[in-house]
Amino acid sequence: MHQVILFRGGMCGDILLSMLNKAYVSSIYPLKQHKERTYMKKFYNYSVEEKLKYFNKMEGYTLSHDTDFCKTVNQEQVIQIFCSDLDMLSKFADRFWTKNEYESVAHVKTDLNLNQDYTLKEDLYEWQTYHVFKNRFDIKNVYKTDFVKNLKTHFTIQDVDWAKTVHKLWLTSEQQ
Repeated sequence: MHQVILFRGGMCGDILLSMLNKAYVSSIYPLKQHKERTYMKKFYNYSVEEKLKYFNKMEGYTLSHDTDFCKTVNQEQVIQIFCSDLDMLSKFADRFWTKNEYESVAHVKTDLNLNQDYTLKEDLYEWQTYHVFKNRFDIKNVYKTDFVKNLKTHFTIQDVDWAKTVHKLWLTSEQQ
C-alpha cells in the first residue's frame, strides 16, 4: 500500500523517509532520497491528473508538501508530520532556510507570503493547527538518540539497524 508522508519544509520528512527503507536512499553522503519518492515535494509542477497517476502507481512511502491533494485521497494513506513541542518550530523553520535550495526557498517565501510580520515558524504552527489529518506523527523527539522507537509506532521500518545508523549520521550532520 502507498502511504504519503505529508509535511512542511524543514520538518524532517526527508530523514524519516530515509530511515524507513534503504531502497528509498540514493546517497548517504550527502543523504539523498530517490527522486521517485520525492516528486510531490514540488507538487505545483504537476496537474491533478498527473498527481493521481503518481499516487496510484506508487507503493511504500513517498513525500509530499501538497496538503490540498492529500485531502482528496484515502486518509488511511496519509501520515501528517507535526510537532507538539511548539518551541521546536523555530528550529524547523531555521532548517528550512538552511537545508533547501534557493529556488525552493524563494518559491515558498512567495507562495506563503512570508515577511517580518508572518514568519515560517508561524506558518508551521498555523498549518499543523488548521490541517489536522487522521494519521499524524509527532516529531518532537527527532533530535533524541532513541527516536527510532517513536518512528516504529507509526511506520513500518524495513531494517531497524539501518534506521538507527541513518538517524545517527543525520544527528551528527545537524550539529555541524
